[in-house]
Amino acid sequence: MLETLVHRKRDYVRLDTSPAREFLESFANALAEKHYHHSTIIRHVFAADRLSRWLRQRGQTAKQLDDSIFAVYLRELGRRRRVGWPNGCLPATAAGAQRFLVFLRQSGVTPTPILVPRTDAERWVASYDQHLERSAGLAPGTRRFYCRYARLLLAQHFGEQVLDWTVLTADHLADFVQREAARLKPSASRLPVTAVRAFVRFLVARGVVGSGLQGAVPTIRQWQHASLPKALTPEEVQRVLSLCESETDVAVRDRAVLLLLARMGLRSAEVAALQIEHLRWSAGELLVVAGKSGRERLLPLSDEVGRTLVAYLRRRPQSDDRRVFLRARPPYRPLVPHSIGEIAGRCLRRAGLPAGRCGAHIFRHTVATQMVRRGASFKQVADVLGHARLQTTAIYAKLDIETLSRVALPFPGGVP
Repeated sequence: MLETLVHRKRDYVRLDTSPAREFLESFANALAEKHYHHSTIIRHVFAADRLSRWLRQRGQTAKQLDDSIFAVYLRELGRRRRVGWPNGCLPATAAGAQRFLVFLRQSGVTPTPILVPRTDAERWVASYDQHLERSAGLAPGTRRFYCRYARLLLAQHFGEQVLDWTVLTADHLADFVQREAARLKPSASRLPVTAVRAFVRFLVARGVVGSGLQGAVPTIRQWQHASLPKALTPEEVQRVLSLCESETDVAVRDRAVLLLLARMGLRSAEVAALQIEHLRWSAGELLVVAGKSGRERLLPLSDEVGRTLVAYLRRRPQSDDRRVFLRARPPYRPLVPHSIGEIAGRCLRRAGLPAGRCGAHIFRHTVATQMVRRGASFKQVADVLGHARLQTTAIYAKLDIETLSRVALPFPGGVP
């Protein structure tokens, strides 16, 4: 393939004399099978050649490449100044070198590293992560959040030292939680409390700290239902959807994504996890796989959403992956939850509406708000949204202004 990949003789000679010549042909073919653009394949192949020549200068070969050697290579590449990147960014050749390293591992040329916890703290965090997955059944994103605070707590209190649980006191926990909560907005200030309390319960279950220590984690006071969930009006939702009325592949895909968010109230992770077999056309239903609440649910597939999904599937890039939504450009990998949020946020900003921290979730609030205002019960809203507890759904009661006005009491001393 190298003969057809480059047209200039000097480029072919360079690749043909590369220290990694025996791997470049297979590397280029692997990129082509993943539908990488021709220019991207050339760029990545030359990046692999550059990495191999750097290795030869060090007296090493591609078969000896590992994470530590690759980290040295990236440091020597240096970072480029770029607006919006305080620490700079790596040059484009770093991406090709990274792809080459992954290819070598997948081909068995270099061994895949086994991540072994190096310190006592890392071993405890790894054990905690396994506990959260097996015993609590938490989603990967939630586990990362909990482990992040556990890692911070251990790092700030013990550093690199061997853990001595007898010196972990209530004051240490209180100081840590208060310090972390002070960095967050009031609406998110209880997150460190939840995470640290869960970690202390794990330590109590393991018998390394006393059972009374979990009560030492302070509570951040918040008025229940003190804030209103943000929601869009039907006119604003339609304004956002109208931005994706063109017939380009990206617009058709984005419209399908937005309709699942704005009409069915799906989470961004649920949209990303949607697979082709979850679309039950004959029954007119959509199967939403177990997500944050660990529950599967069937939702009716409306004509509007169904037609848009059909239009997208007819344009969908060919891929062996069964997930519905893929990248619009090669390689055609599935969209991740963050990508779904970016699509929603981009369309909200184009419509002149605030996207917030997670643009996709405002559509979920909108679906729930509209259902409550139309007279749906909390149980019906909870079933559609997949809430595990009705208390979660209760926040939308305060948005039903018409019903609340009927039970409002007169203001004392006011005009009768």
